[in-house]
Amino acid sequence: MATNSKVAEAKKAAERQVAAQRRKALVSWIVIAIVVIAAFAMVVAYIVRQGSVSEVSGEGQLTPSVASDNGGFGLAAPGVVGEGLGEAPVRLDVYFDFMCPICGAFEAYEADVLDELRVDGAVDVYYHPLSILDHQAQGSEFSTRAASAAALVAEESPEQFLDFVAGMFAVQPAEGTPGLSDEEIQQVALGAGVPQGVVDRIPLHEYASWVGVATEASVRDGVGGTPTIALDGAIQNTMVDPEAFNWAESETALHDEIVRRAQEAGGS
Repeated sequence: MATNSKVAEAKKAAERQVAAQRRKALVSWIVIAIVVIAAFAMVVAYIVRQGSVSEVSGEGQLTPSVASDNGGFGLAAPGVVGEGLGEAPVRLDVYFDFMCPICGAFEAYEADVLDELRVDGAVDVYYHPLSILDHQAQGSEFSTRAASAAALVAEESPEQFLDFVAGMFAVQPAEGTPGLSDEEIQQVALGAGVPQGVVDRIPLHEYASWVGVATEASVRDGVGGTPTIALDGAIQNTMVDPEAFNWAESETALHDEIVRRAQEAGGS
């Protein structure tokens, strides 16, 4: 029995080591990718300024009342958009595009960490779905359509917003493809528990114009690519400011930074 126990412990240790090696390799890849994204920042800004997200816009466009002044959907400890905000000592804004592969990696490795810190009351997290990669979707404007759907869910079904975001990244399409159809986005929403009446409105793209405005505003605020984060209102872009915080520098960098700021805010 003791031998079996040792074998099991050794197996678990080996699995942890393999996981750590994979994470280290991914973090290194992310760092390289962030540099590449930064190189395209001016191109991104040009695309946004030219209004390339307007094709799916039209009459009946709406602005989400639950969005923050800078276009984010805030979640505090309750896990519901707009509820309990302002009590946490740290604010984190996450700017992402549903087609961005690095955003998918960020979701895979940081979502659980952020959920834990948020539930513990250490951080309020504001999610900003952008449409930077519409030009990578073969004309389908997937990023705009997906972000519009996220805004709809945030507004009409705020309890399901996080599950919807997680579901979208779980079936994330590759860059250079048309992305998910409206019907496929609807299936993700249904799987997240979004009511049928809200799901039925997804193909209307009611928040497409707002997504375009929010994306352009984020570029003016200093977002040059995705994912980008801001801590306590300050965009963290190491390509502009070498002293800025780099969430990808280690496995626990973002967790440790939030905890540090929360402790400093608490005077401990």
